[in-house]
Amino acid sequence: MKNIIITGANGFVGSHILESFTKSTTLHTSIIAACRTPSKLPKWYKGETCIGDLSSIEYIEKLTYKADIICHTAAWAEMNGTLENSKKYFLNPTITLIKTALKNGVKRFIFLSAITSRPILQNKIHSNRKLEKIWPHYDSIIKIENYLKESCNQGMEIIILHIGFFTGKNYSLGILPILLPRLKTHLVPWIKHGKTSLPLINGKDIGLAFRLAATVKLKESFYRIDIIGKEKPLLKDVLEYLHSTYNYPLPHFNVSFPFAYTFARLMQYIHKFIPGDPLLVPAIVLLLEESNVNNSKAGQILGYRPTVHWKDSIDIQLDEMNKKQTKAMKMNK
Repeated sequence: MKNIIITGANGFVGSHILESFTKSTTLHTSIIAACRTPSKLPKWYKGETCIGDLSSIEYIEKLTYKADIICHTAAWAEMNGTLENSKKYFLNPTITLIKTALKNGVKRFIFLSAITSRPILQNKIHSNRKLEKIWPHYDSIIKIENYLKESCNQGMEIIILHIGFFTGKNYSLGILPILLPRLKTHLVPWIKHGKTSLPLINGKDIGLAFRLAATVKLKESFYRIDIIGKEKPLLKDVLEYLHSTYNYPLPHFNVSFPFAYTFARLMQYIHKFIPGDPLLVPAIVLLLEESNVNNSKAGQILGYRPTVHWKDSIDIQLDEMNKKQTKAMKMNK
């Protein structure tokens, strides 16, 4: 019996991992939901919990002492945040968690990353600015990925999952809650005519990917694996579906990626003096960069086979958004 700890278990990804493990009756595992606020855990979850804050070294010691495997999904994902917040609430606690996991003999560490890592690591983004200026949160993600790579020969198996754009039930900050209110303004442009891919993935398939990553036998100690949905639409496909099915406006004009980054930076600067969130920030532009990802490696190593089509996943999320989201979601916590 292996103890699998899921950090951020009350979040979008964490809750779907809990659900995937709960619905699987053939695994000899003990699941522990780790989070700060137990009242936000799924009401159906009756399993073991470990409640605390990852900023506490004592709590991290407790987690890693219990864990054989850690699925680390807790994050501080501000799209227009500060480097200081990202370091304090995400980067530093995660590095401490990894160090302590290594010290206390955790066997496997699975880190939630995103497909945006691909163009960054391959130096293929259309901006010369430092990543910490474009999106502080993602600067922290890359630092964590690099630290995990450096730690891979110290007795702990490491899997970094580059996940597509979250869609489905129990949604939180993501591409649709940010994009849809902005489409209604009729001011959002196409970028590169919408011809970059927008690999959406349903929470059910994310939960499946993490369950497989936690339980399959591995041949190597370190993997980076892309995880996306059943189909890979273009941005143009997604916006046209939202237009035809839900009557969201299509963009009326097109800009290049360099122009979009410059305009987003201007909007970001102006909104230092104006209340509310900017129409566009560099983080949104970064999300739309071409990632060139597929599920072939995930299929070979994990046996991952996604089941939910991106249109069905959008329908699930839009139904939930129409019921509970009465105003635009904030970019920052």
